[in-house]
Amino acid sequence: MSKVERLSEVAMKIITCAGLAKSNYLLALEDAKKGNMEEAHKKLQEGSDVFSEAHHIHASALSDEMKQLEPQVTLLLVHAEDQLMNAETIKILVQELMEIHQPQ
Repeated sequence: MSKVERLSEVAMKIITCAGLAKSNYLLALEDAKKGNMEEAHKKLQEGSDVFSEAHHIHASALSDEMKQLEPQVTLLLVHAEDQLMNAETIKILVQELMEIHQPQ
């Protein structure tokens, strides 16, 4: 497998995990809006678990790049990093919105 193919595979794993994380965060918000706070927290945790996996894959890719001292930047990797950052932002927003929907 070439370096570009390996990097593309890593980027696709990050994109997949970040997408799953975002989906879980948004599902958590839907549950919170319906008053299902227990299910909302469960989905938020599921999102965080898969986000952690994406973050771990990203950190490993950065570490590999540092060891090789050969910067590898592709459009797909840039997209993967954008998806990762968006997932983190959505998590923060969903957590704030869930507090608003928290029963008094």
